[in-house]
Amino acid sequence: MVRLFAVVALLLALAPAAQAASAASVPVTPPPPEHRADPSLTTYVQRSQPFKIGPYATLKASAKVQPPELSGAIVGMDARLVDPDGKVIPQHVTMLHHLVFTNGGPDGGKPDPMCPKKTTRERFFGVSEELRPLTLPPGYGYPTAPADRWSAPIMVMHHRGGTQEFFLEYRVTIDPRPVTPVKPYWLSAIPCAPDPQWTVPGRGSKEHRRSRLFAMPEAGRIVAVGGHLHGGANELILSQPACRHRTLVTSKPFYGPADDKLYAVKPLLHEPDPKAISWWQSPAGYAFRKGEQLKVTAAYDNTRPHTRVMGISHLYVAPPLPGAPDVRCSPAPPDAIELGAEFERPRSVPPKVGLTLARVGKDGLARSTTRAEGTAREVEGPAATITVRDFSFSSTNLVVGLGATVRWRFPDDEQHDVTLADGPVGFASPWLRGGDRYGKRFTEPGRYLLMCSLHSAYMSQVVTVRRQPPRRPDEDRPRR
Repeated sequence: MVRLFAVVALLLALAPAAQAASAASVPVTPPPPEHRADPSLTTYVQRSQPFKIGPYATLKASAKVQPPELSGAIVGMDARLVDPDGKVIPQHVTMLHHLVFTNGGPDGGKPDPMCPKKTTRERFFGVSEELRPLTLPPGYGYPTAPADRWSAPIMVMHHRGGTQEFFLEYRVTIDPRPVTPVKPYWLSAIPCAPDPQWTVPGRGSKEHRRSRLFAMPEAGRIVAVGGHLHGGANELILSQPACRHRTLVTSKPFYGPADDKLYAVKPLLHEPDPKAISWWQSPAGYAFRKGEQLKVTAAYDNTRPHTRVMGISHLYVAPPLPGAPDVRCSPAPPDAIELGAEFERPRSVPPKVGLTLARVGKDGLARSTTRAEGTAREVEGPAATITVRDFSFSSTNLVVGLGATVRWRFPDDEQHDVTLADGPVGFASPWLRGGDRYGKRFTEPGRYLLMCSLHSAYMSQVVTVRRQPPRRPDEDRPRR
C-alpha cells in the first residue's frame, strides 16, 4: 500500500494538470509595495501552467514562464504559489522551496556569466522559502524584451495528504524609460551544479564555514546583493580579498517565530529555511576591477547536523561610472540601505528543529516515527550493499559495526538520494539514478535515521552502528 501511495504521489508531482499556456499578463498600477518602485510604473502579473502535487510529494519541474509584452527594464520582481482562485498558498501547506528564473535572450543561447561553459542560461532572479523580492536602486534595471526566452526550474514540497493544484504566479515591474542596466552574477559556494548542496556534519564545533573565490569577468559596481541559505545558517558573507579581505555585504537570515505554523508541520520532513534574508542595495555601489576576485562564505551552526545546505550570493552589477578613475578598494558607498525581515518577531539564531522519519499509513496520512521498519539485518563484515529500487531501500533496518562502509546502488531511472534526518553525523548523497552509487563509512556509533529527501514520507531506512568494529573475514575461520 505504501508503495502504491508513492507511485501516485510521483505521478501527480511530475505531471502538470493540463499543459495549458501561461495565463495572459494582468497589468497592475501602482506596483506592490514590496517592489519599492516608482508608483507611476506598471507591474505585470503572470502565471505558469497549472500543476498538481500529490500527498507529501516533492515536485521538480520546469514552469512555463515568459517576459511581459513590454520592452524596458525589470526594477522589481517576486513570485509565489497560488491556488486556482488566485489565493496565495501558505508555505506550511505547499512550499515553494526553490525557484530560478533564467534568460536565454532572443535566441535562447545567452550563457550564464559565471558558468559560460555550461548549458545554464543567465540566472537573473531566484527565490526560495524566504520569498524575498528583487528590488534595485532607483535608476537601475535588468533589461528585458518580449522576445527573450525565459525558463524557471522549480522545486515544490507538499506537506499534507491529498493533492494540491497550484500555479506559479510572478509579478514583474517594468520601467520603459532609459535606466542603467545591471548584470546578474550568481556566486555559489558550490558553483555551476544542478544541486549545489553539501552537508554540515554537526560535530559539536561552534561554526562550519564553506567559501569560494570568483574571478569577475568584467569590471563593475555592485549595486544590489541578495542571498540564499538553508536551515541552520548563521550568515552569508561577500568579501573582497584584495582589499584586506574586507566584508562588502553580510546577508543575514531571519527565522520565523517559534509559533510559526511551519514549525508545527507533522511530520516535518526537512529543516525549514530562513523565512527571510536581508537585501542590500546602493546607487553608488562597490566598484571592482576586471579579473578581481570576490569571495563568498556561508557560515552554519555546527553543533548539530544540517543536511543539503546551500550558500549563494545574488549580485546585480552596473557598469563602471563614465570617467571614474580606476581606484583600487574604493570606499564603502554612503548611500547603502539594508532591508531586513518584514514579519513580526524574527529570530536571528537558527532554531533547533527535531526531524524524524515518516511513514504513510493505509489511510494515506503520514505519521512521524523513529523506528525502523522490518526485521534487523545484521552485517558482520566490513561492508554492506543496499539497492534503492522501486521507491524502497532493500534493507530498511540495518545493523553494522563501527567503521563499516555502506554502499547504496541506484539502478532505477527515477532520482533518489540518501539523506540523514537525525543521527550522530550529518551526510547526504547527491540525487542519483541509472546505476549511480554512493558510499558512506560510519566512524561514529549510534542510530542514523535516513530517508530519500525527494520521497521522504515513502522511503526511509535506519542504520544502527555498533560500538564494536566489524569482524575480519579470518575471524570466522576455525582455529587449529
